[in-house]
Amino acid sequence: MTTPSTDAAGDRPSCQTAAVTQALTAPEQAVRETDPPRTAPRLRALRPLVITALVYLAGSLALHRRVLGSLSTATTGWTSSDSHLFVWWLNWLPWSLLNGQDPLFTTYQHFPVGVNSMWNTTAPVLAALLSPVTLTAGPVAAYNIGMILGPVVSGLALVLALRPYLQRWFPRAIAGALYGFCPFIVAHTSVGHLNLVWAVLPPVLLWAVHAVFIRPGSRPWRTGALLGLAFAVQTGIYTQTVAFGAVVLVVVAALLALRYPRRITRHASAITKAGVACIGLYVVLCAYPLYLLLAGPARPRAPIREPVESGADAANLLVPTYLSRFQLRPAGHAEQLNAHGGEQGGYIGLGLLALLLVAVVTVRRSAVRITAAVGLVLVVLSLGVHLVVLNRDTDVPLPWQILGQVPLVSQAEAVRLQIFVALCVAVVVALYLDHLAEQGSNGWRWAATGATLIAAATWLPSGAQQVVPATTPAFFTNAAEYLPPSAVVETFPRVSGRWRGGAEPLLWQVVSGMAYRTTGGYFIGSDPTRDLLLEAPVSAYQVGAAEAAVGVSAFTDELAAVATRELRAHGVTTVVVVGRPGVDLARLTAWTSRVTGSPGERVADAWVFRLAPA
Repeated sequence: MTTPSTDAAGDRPSCQTAAVTQALTAPEQAVRETDPPRTAPRLRALRPLVITALVYLAGSLALHRRVLGSLSTATTGWTSSDSHLFVWWLNWLPWSLLNGQDPLFTTYQHFPVGVNSMWNTTAPVLAALLSPVTLTAGPVAAYNIGMILGPVVSGLALVLALRPYLQRWFPRAIAGALYGFCPFIVAHTSVGHLNLVWAVLPPVLLWAVHAVFIRPGSRPWRTGALLGLAFAVQTGIYTQTVAFGAVVLVVVAALLALRYPRRITRHASAITKAGVACIGLYVVLCAYPLYLLLAGPARPRAPIREPVESGADAANLLVPTYLSRFQLRPAGHAEQLNAHGGEQGGYIGLGLLALLLVAVVTVRRSAVRITAAVGLVLVVLSLGVHLVVLNRDTDVPLPWQILGQVPLVSQAEAVRLQIFVALCVAVVVALYLDHLAEQGSNGWRWAATGATLIAAATWLPSGAQQVVPATTPAFFTNAAEYLPPSAVVETFPRVSGRWRGGAEPLLWQVVSGMAYRTTGGYFIGSDPTRDLLLEAPVSAYQVGAAEAAVGVSAFTDELAAVATRELRAHGVTTVVVVGRPGVDLARLTAWTSRVTGSPGERVADAWVFRLAPA
């Protein structure tokens, strides 16, 4: 091979060579100058992602098909308390920012004590993402669209996170579908848990494992900062998943250190730098949320739930719920599982368990074995402090008893580690399909691929998702006309955590344009005399109102006096009574008039009582 001659300086081509080079490259330069930018390869690279996203979206639309005709007038999920609560918080973020209120602490519920949002399912990140919908079509539509998009975004996150491990698109797309529509996510769509349907952090941690532990790049500070940013974003979606993510990273690091001690030692400096960057940026970005979590007002000062109640039922690994298309015969085992259907998302099934075993035995990739081992550890941790089988506590102690002593982690529900288990299952399936694709075109390969897809199909949802109407009394659409700007309202019925209808008064407050504060609330918190509250305490007024509503009218002067004092002490200016079928409205309004000292005024379909001056 010849090289161009050089001039006396020894570092420039000669004139003759330069002329030849210019002549040879001129046509190419002309083409470059006249051709449009090379966007076609980029579009071709995006095409599989777009097609996959559309397929996932079609699946999610089918899953939520019952709400499509009523996006603004109903909420998806068979309960209404949590869905209406999410509607309230989706509305709160843009409203608070536009009206000079603290988006992470509010007195518009549980006035005057208020609600610490970081201990509640506020999801400010999702509220920000969905705010264009909230401000145009309303927060109910925003909630439903968020529920529809959650499985799609979660599945696509895994497709992208698998890229460092797999180049073939088909295995990654199958894994994304498995994860995005796994039993865990489907279970939480059924009860309206928007924050758990957006399960993006687990795939991000899959990318982080590769970027931090397996092949640390030349920029560990940048990698760690990106991971810290991911944790900060997750803090604005659901803090329990942040705690679980930290636990999972510790489990993965321990298993990798056992399997590859020399590699981990060799990369110790890069891993340390990434860890410092992650924690440092996270603390900076989440300083105020962390203050609210650890020392903020109205935070719970006692355990939120009994640890023995926060674990999964081991039988759910093999027993599907009614939300799965394929059921066990004879039926009936699902009804015996611990907890309600929204927390029964740990189903794997015999088909996928057999497939996982085959993959571990036959695929010579350490990624398969490490992922399966991580999944096994997380299954055990998700069972909680005791082994429970078909709702029977065996009193067999489990490792979560140790993690249950860690601050903040102790408040998390171990059962919700199941989303990371689902991730591990989906990743092993993808690795196995990729392994089969490398075996060449033969009958055994096609049979094994078909069997894998059949096993994956056992996770198909049944399409049993329900919807609940999101109706509001007519009074609240124009409530601002009848209430002063500083109004504090006590409503009957009161706000509660009752699964159906309990949080409807929060929806009324949203429809009013946040025209008033309310003493009621559905939240996790405390007050000066109670270390733990799961809803606003029942006032003396509400005690009497509940009795009046069922026809009891023998009220004592003492109870009425106490009710009046409580309302005034809580700053209540107005009591709004909404009649319901079966409610003795005459006795209810008589009681309310007695307590408020006001005859009341019927406005549209509600009774309005203004508290008389002391």
